[in-house]
Order: sequence, then C-alpha cells, then structure tokens
Amino acid sequence: MKRLLLFALLALLLSACAATKSSMFEKGMRFQVMNPYVEIKYDFERGRIMQARLRVLALDKKHQDYAVAHRYLKKTIEPARRRLFVHYLRTAKRLERAKRWADAMEAYAQAKSVTIKPEVMEKKRSEMEFRMRQLRLDRLLKLRRNEDSVWLGNLPAYEPPHGLSGKDDVYQHQREVYLEGLDERADAAYQGAKFYLRRDQPEIAYVEVESHLRLQPDSGRGKRMLAEISKEMPKQITIHGNIYKKRTNNSSKRASTATAATAEQIQTAMKRGDLLEARRLAHSYRRGDGKDAEKLLSQVQKKIEAKAAEKFTAGSQAFRKEKLDEAISYWSDSVALMPEQAEYVEALHRVRQLKERLNLLREQKDSDPVPEEE
Repeated sequence: MKRLLLFALLALLLSACAATKSSMFEKGMRFQVMNPYVEIKYDFERGRIMQARLRVLALDKKHQDYAVAHRYLKKTIEPARRRLFVHYLRTAKRLERAKRWADAMEAYAQAKSVTIKPEVMEKKRSEMEFRMRQLRLDRLLKLRRNEDSVWLGNLPAYEPPHGLSGKDDVYQHQREVYLEGLDERADAAYQGAKFYLRRDQPEIAYVEVESHLRLQPDSGRGKRMLAEISKEMPKQITIHGNIYKKRTNNSSKRASTATAATAEQIQTAMKRGDLLEARRLAHSYRRGDGKDAEKLLSQVQKKIEAKAAEKFTAGSQAFRKEKLDEAISYWSDSVALMPEQAEYVEALHRVRQLKERLNLLREQKDSDPVPEEE
C-alpha cells in the first residue's frame, strides 16, 4: 500500500513539473516572438491607437525598446491620433449644427476614444444622447396620444343609432369586441412599460404607461408603474402635455383590408431563399386565420434565425482573418434578417467603425499637418 502511495505521489510531482516547464516554455516563446515594440506597432496598425499609446507610456525607462518606442509615439502615433481626433471632433460639431443628434453622439464617442481628455468628449456625447432621447420621446408621445384618441373617439360609434333598440344585440356584441381590443391595447402598453423600464429607457416606458392609464384610468398597477418610472426618469428629460388629456378625432381613415397570403406563396418564398418575404407573407396568412398559420410562421422564423446565425459565423471568421469588407457584408445580412439581435447590430457597428478608422489612418501622410487642437 505504501509503495502505491509513493508511486502516485511521484507521478503527481512529475506532471506538475512538466506543466510548469510547458508554461515557462510557452511564455518564453511568446516573449521571443512578440516584444513590446512589435506589440505597439501591431496595435497601431490595426487601429488600436490608444492601446498602442498606453503600451509605450507603460514601458520602463530601462527597457531596451524604450527609446525606439517613444520615437514611434512622437513621430507616428501622436500625429495620427491628433488628426483622427480633430476629424471626429469637426464631424461631430457639423452634425450637431445640423441637429442630427444620433450621428453627432456617435462622432463625439469616436472623438472620446482617441483623446487624452475623454471627460470633455463624454460630456458632449451625453448631451447629444439626451437630445436624441428627447426628440424620440416627443415624437412617440405625440403619435401615441393621437392613436389613443382615435381609439377612444371611435367608441361612441358603437352605440345603437336612432331606429334600433337600445339593447340591439349586434351593436352590443360589436361594442364588446371593440372594448376587448381596447383592453388588449392597454395590456400591451403596460407590458411595454415594463420592458422599456428594464432596458433603462424610462422615457419610452412613460409613453407606454401613459397610454395604459389613458385607456384604463383606474388601473392601480398602471399608477404604481408610473410612480416607479418617475423615480427613474433622468432630469435632462422633459415630459410635455397632460397625461389625462383626451382628444377625439372622428376623421381617421380606415385602411383597406389587404388580401391574405396563401400557404403556397409562403412555401415558394422559402424555397427561393427570400426569407423576409416569407415572414411577411406568413404574418398576412396568420391575420387571415390561415390553417396551421402559427406552425408555418414558426418554421419561417427558425429558418431566418439559422440563416442569420450562419451569416454571423461567416462574418466572425472573416473578421478574425482581418477581411473587414467580407465581415461587413456577412454581418449586414445578419442584421437585415434579425435587426432585433443586439449582438449582430453591435458587431456590424464596431467593424464599420474600425474600417473607417483604418481608412483614415491609411489616408494620412507624414507630410500632413499635425493639428494642435485638443
């Protein structure tokens, strides 16, 4: 028994030594292949300007690469960084003057990413963000109030007209159907308020809960939700108008009912690979109470998700190989198929930013003036 224990202990010691030796060997190889100066140039040439800059500043004065790295910082990294910063800053100011808040916010964020004073650019980026959010809120609030006023304004139309019994069963039934529609709209608005509050968008949650309370003024859960939203509302956001103000508009035009799609049309669209058209047709088929509509829509959605994932994977492989144009093409397809997938949208956004930055760096010449503006 003792002999077995000794053998086991010896085996453990040998495996530990082998692992340590392997780790040391790997670290040594990594050091030999990638010294600090090479890493600095590698980062810079791939658009990671601030990371390259930080690597230079982190070098010890006694390091063998210190002098060459600082020359590279002075002659290459800093001039490129300043040119990029001024480009983004001027773009941001131009977009701000044009009141293109979302684009200006993005440009200030880009300027922030290559400046040595990020707090200044963050302040401007935040200002643009709240202007964008205020504009979105104002437009959506106006739209929702108009929509709700039409819904409420149509309710009196379901009272039996003169000449019919006040308890006409057809009108009573139609009124009940309409009231059910109002209740469903109110419930959807409440769920929307919860959704947007979880997403840290209290102003859009307010649009939803105001609609809910307009349709169901006595809703206790709606009032509690309103109080919760009010606590989370940023001070930079302003709500205009009265929550209980009702407007009647009986001149709304009803849209003509489109012809429902068929199952054959959906299958044909799927076979030719036009999945977005197949989904549009499937929704139309479901609205027309088509047979097995939910099952068919689910099939289409699964194909869309699979195709989007396939395109995203192909884009990721292209990105790892530094084929940015291919990555943009594949990820654009993914976003077109599933715009609600945040991972796809963010990946496409970032690769486009990187492509723009690399283009700007490649267009620069050593003879280009280096701006002092910072």
